[in-house]
Amino acid sequence: MRNSVTLFRAPITPNNAAYIDGTTLPASEAACAITTRPLDLQLWHERLCHHNSADIQKLISNGLATGITLSSSAKRDPVCEPCLAGKMHSSPFPSTGHCASAPLDLIHTDLCGPLSSSTPEGYRYWCVFIDDHTRYRIVVLLKRKSDTFTAFKQFKALAENQLGRKIKALHDDKGGEYMSKEFNDFCDESGILRNRPQQNGDAERANRMMLEDITAMLAQANLPASFWGRCLATQVKVWNCLPTASLPERTPFEAWFGRKPDLSRFRVFGCTAYVFVQKDKRKKLESHMQKCIFVGYPPDYHTWTFYNPVTKQFIISDQRCPTLNSISW
Repeated sequence: MRNSVTLFRAPITPNNAAYIDGTTLPASEAACAITTRPLDLQLWHERLCHHNSADIQKLISNGLATGITLSSSAKRDPVCEPCLAGKMHSSPFPSTGHCASAPLDLIHTDLCGPLSSSTPEGYRYWCVFIDDHTRYRIVVLLKRKSDTFTAFKQFKALAENQLGRKIKALHDDKGGEYMSKEFNDFCDESGILRNRPQQNGDAERANRMMLEDITAMLAQANLPASFWGRCLATQVKVWNCLPTASLPERTPFEAWFGRKPDLSRFRVFGCTAYVFVQKDKRKKLESHMQKCIFVGYPPDYHTWTFYNPVTKQFIISDQRCPTLNSISW
């Protein structure tokens, strides 16, 4: 029983075998049940890539997402060392102050890089695309600055297929990567207007904030800089599920997809996890688990991505045990 509620019964047969007859916990409750720390504001601050407390409280109080609860009223630690590592001396970029009337009417984009360390796949840059109406972000990793045009075509195909609309205007900083003849010709053929040169505040500010969050996440996880790509993918996924000043009643995720995000599977980037090894993947007397590090959420899968520091392999799995590490689930 739990809270005076019978969860299941297990009648014993004449053969002394017990068969469970009952129901399982909802996925969100089961996911929260494995944490080794109270579900307080500090833990959600860490799970949500060190986002500010005001937006997290707004997310909870306004019911903007599912799967996020507080089991403790404890206040956040006023000093978060990973935040200090990544966000001290930050200066805001000015916003354009404009809000498009419909999705894909206006896209902001900017390039970040080269970064000091490349990912294991060889990426040194990223390109961010922000829909002005929904504030939804999509980021594409690049190996070369010259890949920006290819990244835009990938984003255009994905966004237009998901929303059933066409991109009308593109706002960039008119850097060389955006001003090639093939880029300009493609926009002309697609009927995409190019805004006149001006400070690209929205996308520049987004890149600055993502860089700060990534630095904080790497500091807390104690992972090398080469993991920045995994950090970035996690940060963008989380950010899209959080409220913004221009969307007080919903999140970018809901504005883009039309449904509330589910945060029940969000975990602290870099925490220890004990991942179950399937029977056909191990020999007799071999361990049933492998000690790994949680490094994000694979796209299009309702699972987690883990890194095994011994084998140096990435694993996609939904089988894990609670961690006892100081960096908790």
